Amino acid sequence: MISRRAFVSGFGGAMATAALQPSIVLAQAGGKPLRITHAVTSLAYMQSYIANQNGYFNQAGLTAQIIDTGGGGPDVQLVLGGRAEMTVNDGAQILPALQQGQKLTCVLSLLNRSIVNATISKTAAAKYGVTEAMPLADKLGRMKGMKIGVTRPGALTWQLARFNLVSVGLNPDKDAQIVAVGGPPALAAALENGAVDLIYISMPIGEKLIREGKAISFINNARGEDPKLANFMMEGLWTTPDYLAANRPTIKAAVTAYQKASDFIRTSAPEAVVAALMPALGSLGEAVLLDSVKRIHPAVSETGKITSAEFDTTQALLKMNGFLNTPFVIADVFDGSFTKV
Repeated sequence: MISRRAFVSGFGGAMATAALQPSIVLAQAGGKPLRITHAVTSLAYMQSYIANQNGYFNQAGLTAQIIDTGGGGPDVQLVLGGRAEMTVNDGAQILPALQQGQKLTCVLSLLNRSIVNATISKTAAAKYGVTEAMPLADKLGRMKGMKIGVTRPGALTWQLARFNLVSVGLNPDKDAQIVAVGGPPALAAALENGAVDLIYISMPIGEKLIREGKAISFINNARGEDPKLANFMMEGLWTTPDYLAANRPTIKAAVTAYQKASDFIRTSAPEAVVAALMPALGSLGEAVLLDSVKRIHPAVSETGKITSAEFDTTQALLKMNGFLNTPFVIADVFDGSFTKV
């Protein structure tokens, strides 16, 4: 297993100028302790940041500790190993673990569309003849020979890079070089200094580089540019069956806090959402956050339930990458008893 990388800082602590440093975040004290893992610090976990900032964890009687592991993989293993109680995670991480007998259960869907975007440096775009306006298939075909930065092998960033290569008949092991770079700061730096041509990372890391004039958009999944990923198990709230069985009141409290956060995002003005995110993500700048919040808004789940379309798309991606041989049904991974109808 890849070694865990985690760094400690306060919720409103200083973030790196280029992007965000991995961190462990402490919510308001005074309630039942609950450790929740994230792969990286990004808008993919906006419900966690808002539940903290708006006091929803506190209202639910919880003291939430958000643990950022610097990439997908360790975030799941911490929960499976009993060193955290819950994870905000994507289905592409969970289903392969289930196939190996390591079961996690989703109790709430948070985002139902991929918001992992691909961003290419302007230098690489010129080299490979890529423009933002090109048809998706043409852009994907030009990935041949590129050096592609992702967080970790097996992480969603890695899965999506391979998925895009395979979708146009390219061999991800021969026709391009997929490089495990690390978390958002490392990926942003690698693109800036030319160590990689293209990066896959959750919003708004690439968007910040685009706004700074250093890169252009390659694939905007948050906007639905790739129709194959229009429905996807992007983020959900997961726990182990054993913890769920023994701690249903705590799970219900967590679901309530996260549902309030989702409702706040869906019903509030984007400017109000940005204000709630600033303590955690403020180093990205209000303009970048505002644009990103507007783009992510359609991906926020209204019902909190996993749909068949999301489940099928996620399984198809894993099968294409050779990570899933066993077909599952939604009931294998989702407990809908905590979500409102």
